[in-house]
Order: sequence, then structure tokens, then C-alpha cells
Amino acid sequence: MAALIFILLFAFLAIGLPVVFCVELSSSIYLLVTQAKPMLLVAQKMMSGMDHFAYLAITLFILAGYIMEEANLSRRLVDFVNAWLGHIKGSVGVVTVVACAIFAALTGSGPATVAAIGAIMTPALLEAGYKGEDAGGLLAASGALGPIIPPSVPMIVYGAALGVSIPKMFAGSVVPGLLMAACFIVVNVNLSKKMDLKQEKAKVPIKQRLILTVQALPVLLLPIIVLGGIYGGIFTPTEAATVATVYSLVLALVYHEFSFKKFYSCFSRALVTSGGIIALLGIATLFSWVLTYTQVPAQISLAILSVVNNKYVYLTLLCLILFIMGTLMETIATIVLLAPILVPIGIQMGVDELHLACAFCIALIVGFITPPFGINLFAAVSATGQPYTKIVKGVIPYMIAALLVAVLVMYIPALTTWLPSLIYR
Repeated sequence: MAALIFILLFAFLAIGLPVVFCVELSSSIYLLVTQAKPMLLVAQKMMSGMDHFAYLAITLFILAGYIMEEANLSRRLVDFVNAWLGHIKGSVGVVTVVACAIFAALTGSGPATVAAIGAIMTPALLEAGYKGEDAGGLLAASGALGPIIPPSVPMIVYGAALGVSIPKMFAGSVVPGLLMAACFIVVNVNLSKKMDLKQEKAKVPIKQRLILTVQALPVLLLPIIVLGGIYGGIFTPTEAATVATVYSLVLALVYHEFSFKKFYSCFSRALVTSGGIIALLGIATLFSWVLTYTQVPAQISLAILSVVNNKYVYLTLLCLILFIMGTLMETIATIVLLAPILVPIGIQMGVDELHLACAFCIALIVGFITPPFGINLFAAVSATGQPYTKIVKGVIPYMIAALLVAVLVMYIPALTTWLPSLIYR
């Protein structure tokens, strides 16, 4: 009877039901058919799964990101980066990557990063001589830095669901995030040599650079306050999310870039986005309980361990599974479905828990720019107005670079464990 839940799950997925309903229906029908437990268990497990203090951070970080986007604070970041980097070869593309990396440290959201930076940089990229497909691909890839460079919503979900320290996961993702940004810059510079780009701008006078830096300084201070507070033990990730929301709202009001209409829009969008995520987490708790009851994870673990007795072979298989799932399913849905099954196997084989957590999330986040269902691809279509097929064509070089970084992170634990060990000793 254990196979029934998976048969139902894949059947519902095949007919196109949203993942949250697929998981809930397959779990509920299994309990109903097998009479394993009273159906009251469905509501109990869902409520207990959503009742987690850390999940407040998801709503608040998403809200902070939407406030940043609506208040046009990203413009100050772009002007600051352009002042310092606007004269180098392929400068507009470099500015796009760096601006996305900084905005990622403010919001932790891939689509929000694409939307906020894309609105500013798309016209600049096209004016500089980038083709529509190259501009869209670069923007989609750079937006993927959002969920990698902390704060990261997928990492909050993973840490809360599997009991891994969220601050340590944040620290562990800094080096991979910066490495991926550097790879995107290298790819952009190499591609720009083959393009017929306009001549780079002259260096901005140092006085003007300093003025733009001062104007952007309040925005640049936000990631320092948030991440510094977390790593310094001043506040928890949830409290940091509150600080980020209040700080971004204050900035928006000070710069006279906000209104009640914009606030309502931000609040309603944040509720819809985070509500879907947290509902999925509640359903995932029920699904995890049913899997444990059927002993499916234990059986899968024994089956894999009987064949795979080397942690590097396990990491290879994990890479392949996550890359494939990242192309087919939303990242958070994949975390709540696969992590409880696959992660304990790696830990049993001796893989470091923190390294596995960061590598798991980063490998999945590559799915943000992997066709056919990469969410950043659709966000780039909206931001640039380019057809989906052109966005996919333009993102391929950056997707290869992202895959390479994900593989390096999977096989080199020091990339994710060095900084946390330095901070937390």
C-alpha cells in the first residue's frame, strides 16, 4: 500500500494540479483508504507544520523585497554600481550582475531581483548593443543570485524543515553566491567581446562617484545591518526580516517614493506569495508524517545504501536528481518533497550536514534558470518583453556556469563550511 501515495501523487501532477493540492490529496486519500489514522490528523499536521517561528521571516523578507521594488530603491544601487564599473568592457552587463548581487542581499528573491533590476537595466543593455536574447538571459541568470546570496527563502524553508541552523546556512552560501556572480561576469565579458557594443563610457569623476555612493549608502547598509546582526548574534533571522522590512519602509518614506496604494500592493503581493509557500510547508508536514508511517524513507535509504557505498557517488546521484527536479518543479516544493528522503542518506554516509544543506539548495536554485519551468525565465520575459525561446537561448551560457558552480559546491565542502567555521568557530 505504500506505493499508493506515490501513484496518486504522480497522477495528480500529470493532470496539472498545483503541487500543494497534489501532496494534500495523495496524503489524505492514502489515510482514508488504508484507515491508518483518523482524518483529523490531516488538519493537525498541517497546522503544526505552519506553526513555526522561522516561517515569519519568509513573509517579512518577501515584503521587504516588494517594498524595495515599488519604492524604486534599486535605481540608487544601479547608479552607484554604474559609477564605479561603467567604464570597463561589457560594463552594462557587469553592472547588471553586480546590481543583482547587491539587491539579492536585500531581498532573497529571484523574481523580485529580476523585476526590480530588469526594469532599469533592460533599456540600458539594449541601448549598449546587447541583443534581446542576451539581455534577457543575463538578467534571468543574475536574478538567480537572489535565493543564493543571503537572506534566502529556500534556505529558511530547508533549515526550519530539517533542523539545520539558518544563520549558518546563510553564512555558508555567501562564498558560492559570490563565486557564481564572478562566473556570470566572466561569461558576460567573454560574450561582450563578440558583440558589436557601443564604446564604454568615460570614467565618472571621483567627486560624482562619491556623491552617488553617499546617495546609495542607506540602501547599501541594509545587508550589513541584517547579516551583521544575524552573524553577530544580535537577532534571529526572523527578527532580521522585521528589521529589513521596517528599514526598507522608512527609506521609502524618506525618499518620498511610497504611497498607501504602493504599500497595499506590496502587502497583498507578499501575502499571496508567502501564503502559498507556507501552505505548502504545512502540507509537507503531513506528507512527511505519512512517509514516515509507511517507512518509505527507510526503505529507500536501505536500497540506496546497498548499492551506493561511497559518498561521492551519492553526491553525483544527488546532483543529477536535483538538476532534473529543478527543471520540472518549483524549488520550495522540491525541498519539502525530496529533502526528508534524500538528506538523511547523505548524513548517514558522513556528508557534513551544513555542507549538504547549502549544496542541496544551490543545486536546486539552478532550476530558476533551467527550462522548461525556470521561474526566472518567465520573470525575464515579463521584464524584457522578449519571447520565452529567446530568453532560453540567451541564458544557456550562464546556465552552464551556474551548473559548474553547483557541482563545485557539491564536491568541495570548504566552499560552504569555511565562512561559518570562521564566524561561529
